[in-house]
Amino acid sequence: MVGSIFFIEMPYSDFRQFKGRPILVFSVIDKNDLLVLPLTSNLGRDGIVITNQDIVKGFLRKDSVVVVPKITAIDQSLISDGNFIAKLKDSVFEKILKEICIKFEC
Repeated sequence: MVGSIFFIEMPYSDFRQFKGRPILVFSVIDKNDLLVLPLTSNLGRDGIVITNQDIVKGFLRKDSVVVVPKITAIDQSLISDGNFIAKLKDSVFEKILKEICIKFEC
């Protein structure tokens, strides 16, 4: 699951509205909660650009930006095989983890 991209109904930062969007699972907190990063097709957005060359399984309909460090915790029940999009190559996922550490001064 970690390193995979899924499509979910993602809340806006005010948690009052939702928008369907792809997310990258980057950590499993416990049996119920995951930490995720949103993706956007706005290539001008700050973050890490990913393309289908960065994918080991599945595919992206558009090149996307992983918005680092806009981290959100979600309930694992929002994730299912039916909304799986793609799995990142390990090297690309490691690059994203390094960028998270840079942003949070790990």
